[in-house]
Amino acid sequence: MPISISQPINVLSEQEFHDLDYQIMKLAFETHNGLGRFYNEKIYQNKLTELCHKNGITVDSEVQIELTHGSFKKSLFIDLLIESSSVYELKASRAIGAPHRVQALGYLFLTGTQHGKIINFRPPSIEHEFVSTTLTQSARRSLSIIDINWNHDSEPASRLKTMTIELLKDWGAFLDTDLYTEALCNLYCDGVEIIQPIEIQSGTSTLGTQNIPLLSPTETFCMSSVRNGISTYQTHLQRFLRHTDLKHLHWINMNSHNIEFKTLSN
Repeated sequence: MPISISQPINVLSEQEFHDLDYQIMKLAFETHNGLGRFYNEKIYQNKLTELCHKNGITVDSEVQIELTHGSFKKSLFIDLLIESSSVYELKASRAIGAPHRVQALGYLFLTGTQHGKIINFRPPSIEHEFVSTTLTQSARRSLSIIDINWNHDSEPASRLKTMTIELLKDWGAFLDTDLYTEALCNLYCDGVEIIQPIEIQSGTSTLGTQNIPLLSPTETFCMSSVRNGISTYQTHLQRFLRHTDLKHLHWINMNSHNIEFKTLSN
């Protein structure tokens, strides 16, 4: 199975989730009030788990999700899965940010659940956000491929495109692009490292080196999930390319259900 979870999942309705969350947040506030704000995430996870058990609420910590595709395997771990149905991600950060939301949503997508929550114990007053989705597993695999500006004459580009589409069929879209990038880098040369340093130049000066994935000595790729400001993003990719000796940058942008393959040239 391309996506496997270490235990069965029950899907709750929105109202059922909010009823459960009301209980969980009372215990989260109790945790925060008792411990204060200066511990790491694991301390808060252990305390909240302890309080859930004392109140008859089933909770499992570090629930494993295993992603596989070909020879590639990647394990992710949900902080808390409560009543086998609700994803809770616990943070001890200055503020809840976009990466936290992407992570939590990814767990909803992979478990097939629709409701979860991020709780941040670091601020003076506990911070919390709902995360939710209406996307089903099948909807995440219903994709539109746009490749009119792709370099079909490049063997590395053609291979990359085929691998990406097969990966999306297995895992679906909407996950963190770093997951897809890691898998593609691993699979492209069957586990052989393709991330290599290249020189960054400005005029006649070499500013230093930067590690990037190389499909060939003159071709790289990147993945993104840009929805707004796509033209600006492309401008900056083009600027990056201009300061290297690379010939092509193969760009894969996942804009909702639209997967656009575009080759930028130097």
